[in-house]
Amino acid sequence: MNYFKDLFGRLSQSRRWVAAQFIGTLLLILIGLAWTRLPEKHLWQVVLTFIVPVLAAISFLELNAGTMRSLAGDDGKRVKLVWGAVTLLFWFAVVWISWTILDWCDAQSYQWASYLNSQAPAHWRARLFTYDHLNHWITILIWIFRWIVVPAKVIPYAIASAQSGYRMPWRRVLQLLWNWRWWSAVVVAALVGVWLPSLMFAPDPHGTLSAQIWRVSLKLAATYLLAMISWVLLLAWAAVLFARQKPLPENDALTSLFKRLQASRRWVGAQFIWVLITVPWCELAAHLAGDRGWLMAILMLPVLAALLILQTSLLRSLINADEMRVSLIWGTIAVLAWVIPSYVITLNLGKMHNSVFIWVLDGLVLPAFFIPLAGIAASWGWRVKWRRILSLLCNWRWWLGALAAALGRALVYIVRDEIVLTQNWIRWLKSEVTFLLVMGIWILLLGWFAVPVGPEQNTVKLPLPESE
Repeated sequence: MNYFKDLFGRLSQSRRWVAAQFIGTLLLILIGLAWTRLPEKHLWQVVLTFIVPVLAAISFLELNAGTMRSLAGDDGKRVKLVWGAVTLLFWFAVVWISWTILDWCDAQSYQWASYLNSQAPAHWRARLFTYDHLNHWITILIWIFRWIVVPAKVIPYAIASAQSGYRMPWRRVLQLLWNWRWWSAVVVAALVGVWLPSLMFAPDPHGTLSAQIWRVSLKLAATYLLAMISWVLLLAWAAVLFARQKPLPENDALTSLFKRLQASRRWVGAQFIWVLITVPWCELAAHLAGDRGWLMAILMLPVLAALLILQTSLLRSLINADEMRVSLIWGTIAVLAWVIPSYVITLNLGKMHNSVFIWVLDGLVLPAFFIPLAGIAASWGWRVKWRRILSLLCNWRWWLGALAAALGRALVYIVRDEIVLTQNWIRWLKSEVTFLLVMGIWILLLGWFAVPVGPEQNTVKLPLPESE
């Protein structure tokens, strides 16, 4: 069976969910329009203004999760529809944050165009790199990120989480993201579902009022149909590509990385919970301490102690050493012995003025050297495995992972500093998202360290033959 036969076969088998997607989305749009017209004169009307969007959001999540699951098929391992819909809430939040950043970029496009135009040579500034050309190119680039890059990145994760919940097949998703067929489909869907409808509303209105109303109504109907057809076909195409993937290798580094992260998922989740608790705790501690630095230090001590214990436990879980390990207490003390000199070096680097040199040392060199030392100490305490450490430090893959983590953290902080927000709750949300992203990058780096250091996950030990 070829790709297109599989595509239309899945659409035929999921025709009820596909029909529900078209009809249900239209009803939700109409409910949203009616919600904007609700009066707020009586108490029940005020309550209704809060209940309607919540019910509409739940229905929207259930509708999309059901469509994704139906198109993907039941492999016998998928979670319940409710949990699949709940996980979609996270990916919709990722899209919302990404589009918020792109909205800010769109608002800054004229400044960027003016700056680039001023920096170009005089000949090119008058002909090629004019303000209009640069502004137009930046607008196109933002459009590509908004309607092609972000959907292409998020949709595979959303489909996988709708099927498997939090136990996602990360490797299969990454394999799909490297498939040229997927990106070609996203480009076609963006052009048909977004760019083509925008051309319908480009001409100036003309004719009688009734004729304009009819034309606008037909254009809105055509826009809705094109967008929904593109969306459903894209979901079905992703399901086809998922189903036709080749078996994943079992002994490569990335497979081992995700196996270790899955085996340590409880400690990984504890790290993210720590971030969610720490941000409001720091705000509260700063409010209570005021100018009293000693009180701030006392309030932050349990938070830092919890982070040290969680990091030590995560490292021990990721390495999962078969050899004799020290207790968690001695492992934590040994990790602290390496954290203190690393922190002292970081403080001294802050006194320098060369920002690039500081970034290389603090963001790349220090983690690359101290993570192996602290990671070994978490499991074996003072019995340092120098041969393992030296072997890791001579491994170019380790340095490549450390460089990718450093660049990822730098990008997160640059975007955070560029976004200026005034509302308190949005600033708090920005801090939460920033620390969650940084923690995710850090956990991936720790897992990448554990791959060559610890034994292979899920290995089966054969029994020794009995002596006669």
